[in-house]
Amino acid sequence: MRGIIFTELYELVEEKFGFEFLDDILMDLELTNDGAYSATGNYPFSELLNIVVKLHEHSKIPIPDLLEVFGEYLFTRLLSMHPELAKTENVLDFLEQVETYIHVEVQKLYPDAELPKFDIVSKDDHSFKFYYVSSKKLHHLAKGLIQGLSNHYKQPIEIKMGQEDDKGVFFEVTRI
Repeated sequence: MRGIIFTELYELVEEKFGFEFLDDILMDLELTNDGAYSATGNYPFSELLNIVVKLHEHSKIPIPDLLEVFGEYLFTRLLSMHPELAKTENVLDFLEQVETYIHVEVQKLYPDAELPKFDIVSKDDHSFKFYYVSSKKLHHLAKGLIQGLSNHYKQPIEIKMGQEDDKGVFFEVTRI
């Protein structure tokens, strides 16, 4: 998992709960590097999971909610670092370009990044349907990223997320 995910999660936790709260979480964990991450490094996904579970235990916020809030925050942060990725004019066009442009550009910046896949089912002027495919099962993070995208474009959307099946997790994003 890219270090930037860890560093941005830390930033969010500090912003929402304070440094002492984050420090308490990290002290409860036995991380291989004592919780120190470089944004450009690559770290075990299991460490991210351990941090999220501890954050849930300390905050009592359900893990899906934590991941969605983090995704919303992360979209804003990533876009501020890489504004060139938002070349589209609306939410649905941006989503359509995740596989063909955005993930291609991310892979150039981070060749060892393990990115999810968007298997597009259909797109029209009002909705975008796709399967989110990832072994990491971070579909709630993806939902938060999509909400962050909606906030960025100031375009209200409805996000329907299905249960995981053999194709992935089905998403339907509809303009409101």
